[in-house]
Amino acid sequence: MAGDGLQADIPSLKSGGKDFTNVGRRYQSAVTKLKNALTGLEGKDTPPWGDDEIGEKFGVVYEGLRDGMYESMGHLAAKLQEIGGALNTMADNHEADEDFNDSLMKQHIANAEAESQQIIALKSPHV
Repeated sequence: MAGDGLQADIPSLKSGGKDFTNVGRRYQSAVTKLKNALTGLEGKDTPPWGDDEIGEKFGVVYEGLRDGMYESMGHLAAKLQEIGGALNTMADNHEADEDFNDSLMKQHIANAEAESQQIIALKSPHV
Protein backbone atom coordinates (compact mmCIF):
# COMPACT_ATOMS: atom_id res chain seq x y z
CA MET A 1 0.00 0.00 0.00
CA ALA A 2 1.09 3.57 -0.62
CA GLY A 3 2.31 5.38 2.46
CA ASP A 4 3.34 2.27 4.37
CA GLY A 5 7.00 3.14 3.95
CA LEU A 6 9.91 0.80 3.60
CA GLN A 7 9.61 -2.40 5.60
CA ALA A 8 12.62 -4.57 6.42
CA ASP A 9 12.05 -8.32 6.60
CA ILE A 10 14.25 -8.92 9.64
CA PRO A 11 13.88 -12.73 9.76
CA SER A 12 14.90 -12.92 6.08
CA LEU A 13 17.93 -10.71 6.73
CA LYS A 14 18.99 -12.93 9.63
CA SER A 15 18.41 -16.10 7.62
CA GLY A 16 20.32 -14.69 4.65
CA GLY A 17 23.17 -13.64 6.92
CA LYS A 18 23.42 -17.10 8.40
CA ASP A 19 23.27 -18.69 4.94
CA PHE A 20 26.01 -16.46 3.49
CA THR A 21 28.24 -17.09 6.49
CA ASN A 22 27.75 -20.86 6.18
CA VAL A 23 28.40 -20.82 2.42
CA GLY A 24 31.58 -18.82 3.01
CA ARG A 25 32.79 -21.27 5.65
CA ARG A 26 32.03 -24.31 3.51
CA TYR A 27 33.68 -22.69 0.51
CA GLN A 28 36.78 -21.90 2.60
CA SER A 29 36.87 -25.53 3.71
CA ALA A 30 36.73 -26.67 0.07
CA VAL A 31 39.50 -24.21 -0.84
CA THR A 32 41.68 -25.56 1.97
CA LYS A 33 41.09 -29.15 0.84
CA LEU A 34 41.96 -28.23 -2.75
CA LYS A 35 45.15 -26.44 -1.67
CA ASN A 36 46.19 -29.40 0.46
CA ALA A 37 45.50 -31.89 -2.33
CA LEU A 38 47.42 -29.86 -4.91
CA THR A 39 50.29 -29.27 -2.49
CA GLY A 40 50.43 -33.01 -1.91
CA LEU A 41 50.68 -33.65 -5.63
CA GLU A 42 53.24 -30.90 -6.19
CA GLY A 43 55.31 -31.60 -3.09
CA LYS A 44 57.52 -34.22 -4.62
CA ASP A 45 61.03 -33.60 -5.99
CA THR A 46 59.81 -33.65 -9.57
CA PRO A 47 56.54 -31.86 -10.37
CA PRO A 48 53.79 -34.06 -11.82
CA TRP A 49 54.14 -32.37 -15.22
CA GLY A 50 57.85 -33.16 -15.37
CA ASP A 51 60.97 -31.03 -15.31
CA ASP A 52 61.88 -31.13 -18.99
CA GLU A 53 61.60 -28.00 -21.17
CA ILE A 54 57.86 -28.41 -21.81
CA GLY A 55 57.21 -29.29 -18.17
CA GLU A 56 59.06 -26.18 -16.99
CA LYS A 57 57.05 -23.96 -19.35
CA PHE A 58 53.84 -25.60 -18.21
CA GLY A 59 54.89 -25.18 -14.56
CA VAL A 60 55.45 -21.43 -14.95
CA VAL A 61 51.97 -20.94 -16.42
CA TYR A 62 50.31 -23.38 -14.03
CA GLU A 63 51.89 -21.91 -10.89
CA GLY A 64 50.89 -18.38 -11.86
CA LEU A 65 47.31 -19.44 -12.45
CA ARG A 66 47.27 -21.59 -9.31
CA ASP A 67 48.55 -18.78 -7.11
CA GLY A 68 45.99 -16.36 -8.53
CA MET A 69 43.26 -18.93 -8.01
CA TYR A 70 44.30 -19.49 -4.39
CA GLU A 71 44.22 -15.75 -3.73
CA SER A 72 40.87 -15.12 -5.42
CA MET A 73 39.19 -18.17 -3.88
CA GLY A 74 40.34 -17.20 -0.40
CA HIS A 75 39.15 -13.64 -0.99
CA LEU A 76 35.74 -14.88 -2.16
CA ALA A 77 35.34 -17.10 0.91
CA ALA A 78 36.15 -14.15 3.18
CA LYS A 79 33.77 -11.83 1.33
CA LEU A 80 30.90 -14.33 1.51
CA GLN A 81 31.35 -14.51 5.28
CA GLU A 82 31.65 -10.72 5.44
CA ILE A 83 28.34 -10.34 3.58
CA GLY A 84 26.74 -12.75 6.06
CA GLY A 85 27.99 -10.68 8.97
CA ALA A 86 26.77 -7.46 7.33
CA LEU A 87 23.29 -8.92 6.79
CA ASN A 88 23.16 -9.96 10.47
CA THR A 89 24.25 -6.48 11.55
CA MET A 90 21.66 -4.93 9.24
CA ALA A 91 18.95 -7.13 10.77
CA ASP A 92 20.02 -6.18 14.30
CA ASN A 93 20.08 -2.47 13.39
CA HIS A 94 16.63 -2.59 11.76
CA GLU A 95 15.25 -4.44 14.76
CA ALA A 96 16.70 -1.85 17.15
CA ASP A 97 15.34 1.00 14.99
CA GLU A 98 11.88 -0.55 14.90
CA ASP A 99 11.90 -1.02 18.68
CA PHE A 100 13.03 2.59 19.17
CA ASN A 101 10.41 3.96 16.76
CA ASP A 102 7.72 1.86 18.45
CA SER A 103 8.67 3.25 21.86
CA LEU A 104 8.62 6.82 20.46
CA MET A 105 5.14 6.28 19.01
CA LYS A 106 3.85 4.85 22.29
CA GLN A 107 5.28 7.84 24.17
CA HIS A 108 3.76 10.24 21.63
CA ILE A 109 0.34 8.60 22.03
CA ALA A 110 0.61 8.70 25.82
CA ASN A 111 1.58 12.39 25.70
CA ALA A 112 -1.32 13.18 23.34
CA GLU A 113 -3.79 11.36 25.59
CA ALA A 114 -2.50 13.20 28.67
CA GLU A 115 -2.74 16.54 26.85
CA SER A 116 -6.28 15.70 25.73
CA GLN A 117 -7.27 14.93 29.32
CA GLN A 118 -5.83 18.26 30.48
CA ILE A 119 -7.78 20.15 27.81
CA ILE A 120 -10.99 18.34 28.79
CA ALA A 121 -10.38 19.19 32.44
CA LEU A 122 -9.87 22.88 31.60
CA LYS A 123 -13.01 23.07 29.43
CA SER A 124 -15.37 21.25 31.79
CA PRO A 125 -17.36 23.44 34.20
CA HIS A 126 -16.13 23.35 37.75
CA VAL A 127 -18.89 22.49 40.16
